[in-house]
Amino acid sequence: MILPRFQFLEPETFEEVQHIVEKNKSDAVLMAGGTDLLVNLKRKVINAKIVISLEKIGSLKQIDYSQTAGLTLGAMVRISELSETPLIKQKFPLLAIAANKLGSPQIRNRATIGGNICTARPAGDTIGPLTAYGAELLLIRGKESRWEPISKFITGPGKTNRKDGEVLAAIRIKPFANHTGVSYIKYGVRKAMEIAMVSVTTALTFSGDECKQATIVLGAVAPTFIRSVEAEEALRLKKVTPAAAEEAAALAADGCKPITDVRASAEYRRDLVKVLTKRGIIEAASQH
Repeated sequence: MILPRFQFLEPETFEEVQHIVEKNKSDAVLMAGGTDLLVNLKRKVINAKIVISLEKIGSLKQIDYSQTAGLTLGAMVRISELSETPLIKQKFPLLAIAANKLGSPQIRNRATIGGNICTARPAGDTIGPLTAYGAELLLIRGKESRWEPISKFITGPGKTNRKDGEVLAAIRIKPFANHTGVSYIKYGVRKAMEIAMVSVTTALTFSGDECKQATIVLGAVAPTFIRSVEAEEALRLKKVTPAAAEEAAALAADGCKPITDVRASAEYRRDLVKVLTKRGIIEAASQH
């Protein structure tokens, strides 16, 4: 299977991107790392006469951090940078852990955080942690810009509310409070280069032995990543014991909406949610 013919353009500004998209409408697609796009072009899942690479827009590759604004990642930051940059590993370990579980080293060296978000897969590895961190996304269209919570940006499998000509430019997150333990667990048939049947992202903030705040994000069990609010509330202001973890995990399983497909049945995914959520809670609690 070979790639179809297309025109390859490399604009250097957001205004150029907007102009190309408006001129060509549905014939043009944006490319970040291309690890999903090129496969979909080969399979004719996506048809495009023009591929617009974002590689030459320098601001999309920046990594900035401040105490007030937190971490700002350009959308073209490679997944490998997320897993290897000391600042991210230290202050945003959940994102670094998840990034290191995405694909192979070759894929991580090419794939980008912006591409992983905009592909909008319910099993995307960075989306669960970014949701847990409360990520905000900067979208730029020519000279216009807007910030959008990641929880509202992704609207369904492969769908976002990105407008024609808009480019996902940056992702902004702030670190968790002190005394927060984290866990990211994905389950698949293989241990490497696997798309998650289920993923569970957990962050627990403690005050002494009491769980002050809980965040549990489930992936691949609904059209988009979902917070398990019932499970979070079951843990809040309690000591996290195995029994408490079991109760919260059961609530997470009851609240998800998995589907049956070629990779797993809905019932199996629901069972996985219960097992992995309990495991994630215990793992996160062990770190405080």
